[in-house]
Order: sequence, then structure tokens, then C-alpha cells
Amino acid sequence: MNDNNDLVNSHILGPVTVNSFGDKFLFNLNRHNFDKVNSITLFDTKFGETLFNENTLYVIVGTDSGLLLKYLQNKAIPKGSRYIFIEPESVLTALKEYGLIVPAEQHERILCVSLHDWAFAIRSFKIADYFYINAVRSFNAFCAQDDFINEYAELSWNIVEVLAQLNWENNTAIGQEAFIDRQIKNIADNRLPAKLLQHAFGGQTVVILAGGPSLDEALPWVRLHRDKFVVFAVSRISRQLLAADIEPDFVFSVDPQEISFDISKEMFRFGSRTVFICSYHASSKLINQWQGLMLYLGQRVPWESHLNVANLGGAGPTVTNAALNVAYDLGFKRIILAGVDLCFTRDGFTHAKGSNEQLVGPKLNLTSLQVETNGGFLAPTGNDYAQAIKTLSLQAKRIVHSGGRVINGSFGAAKIEGVEYIPLAEIGLESSAINAKAIVDSKVSDHVIKEDYLADVLSELKRAEFQVDAIRRLAERARSINDSMYNAEGLLENYKDKRKLDQIEKKFKRQHRHFAKLVKRFGIRQFIQLVRPFNDEDWTFEEAKRLGNIYYDAYSEGTKKLSRLIEDAIQRVVARQQESESTPDFDLLFEQWRKDKSFGRAKAWRLKHPDVEVSAANEALLDEFEREFQEVLDRKDTRHLSRIKSRSNLTIVRQRAGLLFKHKKLEELQDLLLSLDKHEQQQAAEPYRFLIQGYLAELLDDAASALNAYQKIIEGGEVLLEDALIRIARIGIDHEDIHNVHLALDCLSKLNPVYLPFYAEIQRLQGDMINAIDTYSVYVSQFPSDTLAQIKLAMLYVDCKSYDGAEMMLDFILSEKPDYQAAIDIKQQMLVNRGQ
Repeated sequence: MNDNNDLVNSHILGPVTVNSFGDKFLFNLNRHNFDKVNSITLFDTKFGETLFNENTLYVIVGTDSGLLLKYLQNKAIPKGSRYIFIEPESVLTALKEYGLIVPAEQHERILCVSLHDWAFAIRSFKIADYFYINAVRSFNAFCAQDDFINEYAELSWNIVEVLAQLNWENNTAIGQEAFIDRQIKNIADNRLPAKLLQHAFGGQTVVILAGGPSLDEALPWVRLHRDKFVVFAVSRISRQLLAADIEPDFVFSVDPQEISFDISKEMFRFGSRTVFICSYHASSKLINQWQGLMLYLGQRVPWESHLNVANLGGAGPTVTNAALNVAYDLGFKRIILAGVDLCFTRDGFTHAKGSNEQLVGPKLNLTSLQVETNGGFLAPTGNDYAQAIKTLSLQAKRIVHSGGRVINGSFGAAKIEGVEYIPLAEIGLESSAINAKAIVDSKVSDHVIKEDYLADVLSELKRAEFQVDAIRRLAERARSINDSMYNAEGLLENYKDKRKLDQIEKKFKRQHRHFAKLVKRFGIRQFIQLVRPFNDEDWTFEEAKRLGNIYYDAYSEGTKKLSRLIEDAIQRVVARQQESESTPDFDLLFEQWRKDKSFGRAKAWRLKHPDVEVSAANEALLDEFEREFQEVLDRKDTRHLSRIKSRSNLTIVRQRAGLLFKHKKLEELQDLLLSLDKHEQQQAAEPYRFLIQGYLAELLDDAASALNAYQKIIEGGEVLLEDALIRIARIGIDHEDIHNVHLALDCLSKLNPVYLPFYAEIQRLQGDMINAIDTYSVYVSQFPSDTLAQIKLAMLYVDCKSYDGAEMMLDFILSEKPDYQAAIDIKQQMLVNRGQ
């Protein structure tokens, strides 16, 4: 029965089949994806224009039996774009053997490789340049999404992991536009630099609270000893701190993304004791609605300016790294980390109780990346955490070198060089209380914000507006000159024009050098084409003209984006000036607050102007803004919650469990089973739980328990039915239980015709030749191009001495493949047998 081991092999690709639209594909890669519509229509519907952006590197897992690759090869490839398809080795080999993919060398901007050649592909296609312009996109083809062969999940996770790591390695220039965007939006509100508190807490102790799972264990200890240390908290744990009745001294945020507001908005419920320390580029909705003391990190404006006073830095990559930097700069000599795990629990929980991540259940799509913990065991982590670990280690070593200490009190936190592990209960604390607010007030009170601060900012923004507009006019003039200095044949005709362009370039570099650099950051997608990572041919005059136009268009595009930001910032500053007036222009205020969705400013205005008389109409609008702000704070179903729900999707479990079983990862399977016990959809999780129990039993050589678990899946319905039947067949083969193998294959062949040949083989082994012939005939009628199955059917006819049937089958094969030697040999042997 060992001849049938292939039936449970994960490389069952099925035969090549042709649908009614003429699409050829390996049946078990795509099954019924192309039954109702042809592949081109399906790809158009699924991907639309998302696969055809210019200057983009696409990484696509799977080719849908070569159909998606062919689809792209027949399209006009966008300018500057390239495509890397990656397939499992076995699939790629089969696609080549069946002629379903065209050799890569025929398409210089499309590669189809296995993981073995992945490093070569990304180097030759200059992935770093695409990362530089934030233009790497990854997709899963239909075959990878469905993963009927249990090969694509591992490949896809591997690629996602590698791309994330490469992104981190190339992220110094990525996302600058978003940071500068927030920086300009926040100019009016970034008033007090965090440097005012430098060395303010010399020799004292601070506890930095982050959102890792160990926060749950730390909060009771923090509450018990609250007055013995200063408390730093990342903004995302505000909900948990409120539930624990802990008000931090400082709350931190650095993320420029708007979703940061969703996960941090509970910080607005803290009292006046809490100081907000934020990066200059933190979410504008957090910064412009905070009603207490706020200190910013970094520079006020992204150009050389007197507004950029000396300040503390706040480099990441995470908010915890930024908080640790500030703790060092403020003079703390002992820094205790709590909830700073930088890894997940073994059962998949990434954050503490009360967080959105914990509410939706365990993370099921964990990658293979792991780190050693303080407890000595391995725990899963992510690429962002892995990078944060490296940075935190460097920070800790600097602090230790200066005579300080960094301590982590969590057994399950990542072990980090430079950070001591001491359980919280064993850490000795100061006997006297620390009054952080009094220290802060003493340092900040002498630095009252100047009355004319906003006027100063407004003047600086108008200077920037003038500079950017001058660059725009120069770029437009240069574009016009560049167009006119070539003749009809594309040759350079007027060298005087060339000198004019040189003079304009000098103005960019001298008169406007600071703002020209800033403009370039906003036109980076266009400017990167001038580095020419996308083609290597020599320049022609025509190409020089085209690139010149790209260059000046890039300047124009950058000035347009930057001008819009500066104009918005000017309007915002004018609105802030009105907020200081006793009788403001309420229409202007309301318009700005609506535009920025900064409804919380209404309450702040009322607190600062308690004695100002307001008309009934304006009073009603102020009430409306306050209600709107309160509704935003109370809203639970946020975008962040919706986004993270996908990672606890149960369909991920099948792929992950199969991957862990394949690599015999017993402990990780047990952890995955434990995570299902905590999933919010317990009834839906049942078949997945049985599947994992079956896998675990097989790894422990307990066939009876495995069969019992798989039988429960079959009794439960259609979910994971095919997976269970395959394992039952596998166990039956291993234990020579032909009855169970027969039943399993009978069911499998009804679910998926790809199993019909295996069922036919079992029937043959049982001596049921007639039914074996019938089963093979059903299969061959569905897949008339599977020559191997046709040969086996012909041989069955021969074994049964049904020579007419055999001859008919062999003639059909030879009509399609006249030189097919196996068919010729059988036919000759059959003639000999019939002659005897």
C-alpha cells in the first residue's frame, strides 16, 4: 500500500485541465476558480488597476498555474514597474514541465522564481530603490489564497517576513512625507520643547509602562507603589490605566498615523497631573485636542529656522524607545520597564487585557520569528519588535555606561543585552514620595509661551510660502525651456537655453537650497526616476528631454503638495490666534475645528474663557462640538479594531496548523491549541481544535486518538472535511488499514475529482477491477489531458483482458502524442498477449 503514499503528499498538483474558456491550469492549484468566468475577467475584477501603477515593484506569491503571469505578459507593463512571481519549487518545476509558464528571459521586467532564487531576483530588480520610494507591493494569487496544496502559506509568510525586514532596513527615507505633513500641521501647537525638563529628575526612578501582555501583572504593583516613582506611559495603554485607577505623570506618542488616535484617545480622560510628551510628527488629532501641558520632541519646522530651538530628540522605532530616550535625558538613573515585552505570549496574545488586540483574541498569523525571553524560553515576535529590541539594547548600554540601570520585571519579556531582569516584587524602592508635577511646574513656569508666538509662526510660514512659490515658478519656467530647446528631431538646438537651465539650477541650490531640498522630499516618487534604477540604456537626446521634464515636473509636484500644507497651516494659525481673542470669529473657529475634526478644542476654549458671553447659536454649536468629541471618545468600534480582527480569522489556523505539523513543531501546535481555547468564536473554532488535536496525536504516535479527532470533524460538517479525510487515509496507509483508506478515498473523490485516481488504485488493490476502471474513466473524462491516468486506465483494461477498451484508450493517447513511448510499448505488448 506504500505505492499510494503520494495521496497524502502535500504536493498533489492534480492534472492539467482546460476550462470552457480555454484556460489551462493545474486543477488542484486552482480547482474551480475559473469555472464561471475566464481568467482574464477574474484578474481584471480582482486586481483592477492595483497591479499597474508606475514605478512599482510587485511581489506576487503564486502564478495561478501561469495564468496570472501570462495575463501580465500580455499587458502593457507600466513605466518603471517590475514583477517578481514566486512559486514553491515543486510547483515551478511542474509549470515548466507542462509549458504553462514562458521562460523569464523573454520578459526583462518580469521574473518567476522559487525561494532559492529569491535573493537574486530582488537584487537584480533593485528592491532597495523601490523601498526608497515606498513602492513595493505584495499580493497573493488565487492559488496562494486558497492554498489547496499546503505549500503557499509557508511561502507567503516567509516572503511577508522578508519584505517587512527589508522595509525596516530601508526605512530611513520611507514615510518622510507623512512625518513632514504632520510636522507642518502641528506647528501651531508644538509650543513648548521637552528640553525644558532636561536633567529635571536627576538620580530618581521612573517606570515606563507599555502595552505588552506582562502589563497585566505589573499594574497592581504600580498602583501599590505609585508614589515611589515617576510613571511614563505609552498613549495606547490609557484605557487600561484608567481601569486600574492609575494616572501617569507623562503619556507618550510618536506615531504620525491617524489610527494612533483610535488606540490612544482614552488619554483625554486623564486629569491635569498628566503631561503629554509627543514627537513633532505625532498624530495631529492627539496634539491639537490635548487640553493639558504638552511638550514636543524634535524640531518645529522641517527647514532651517529660528523656530527650531534646541530640544530633545525622540527617535523610535517604537514609542517605548522614544520614552526611554526621554527618561535618560531627564536624568533618571533607574529605569524600570513594565509591559515592555517586545514579543508575544506563546498562545498568541500581543497586548495586555483591555486592549483592542486582546479583545479580538489571539494573533493566529504568527510568523516563525522568535526571541529568547528572560524566562529562558522562546516566544514569537514581529519584525518591528525585533528592530526595537536592537535599538533598546543600544539605549540601555548607553544608560548603563553613564552609571544608570535599566530593569525589566517581566519573566516573559524579550531578553535584551544591557537590560537586567529582576522580578518587580524584588526591586527595592525609595522610601520618600516623588512629586513629579511639582518638579515639572518649577521647570516650565519660567518659560511662559510668548504672546507673539503665533505671530512669529505666521511670519515664518509666509516666508516658507514665498520660497516654495518661487521654486514653483522657476520649475515651470525651466520646464518650458526644456521643452523648447530641442528641435523636431529631438536634437538639442539652442545651447543658450541650456545655460538658462543651469542658472535656474544654481538658484535651486543657492537662493532656495533649504526649501528646494524639502520640495524634493515631496516629489520623491518622480525624482527617484532620475536615479534610473529602472533601465540601463544610454541616454539619447529624446531621453534627456524626457528626464528633464520629469525633473522639473517633480519640482512642480513637490511645490504643489508643500504649498497646500503651508496654506492649511497658515489658516490653522489664524484660527489659533482667534481662539485667544475674547470675542473671536466663531464662524472661522468652527470651520477650522470641523476641517481638522478637532472637536475637543471647544471644551478647551470654554475652559480658557469662562467669563466670555456667547450667543445662543454659538453656545449650541459649542455644545454640539463637545458632544461630538465625547461620542468619539466613547466609540468602541474603531478602524483599528476592524483592522486587527483579520489577524484572528480562523481560516488562518488551517494554514498555520498544517505548517507546524509539517515541521513537527509539537510545542507550537500546543500553543496554537491553547490560543483557540481563548478565541471569541468558540463554536466556529471547534473543527480547528479537533484538527490540531489530531495533528498532536499523530506526532505522539497515538493513531487511535488522531482518528477520533478527525472523525469529530467529519461528524461536524463541511469545515476542514478534506483535511480530516486526508489524514485518515494517511493513517490507514501507515497501519495497513485498507478499509479506512477505502472509505476516506471514496469520500475524498466525491469532494474533489483529483483524488479519483488514488481511489481507483485502492479499488484495484482490493481486486475490484471493474469499479477501478469506472473510477478511472470518470476521472479521464474530466481531465482528458492527463496522459499518466490514461496509461493506468489502459493497463487496467489489459489486466482485465479487456483489450478493446485498452486499444481504444491507447489509440486516443497516440492520436494526441504519436511518439509517446509508454503507450507504444503497452500496445505492442498487448498485441503479443492477444496473439498467445
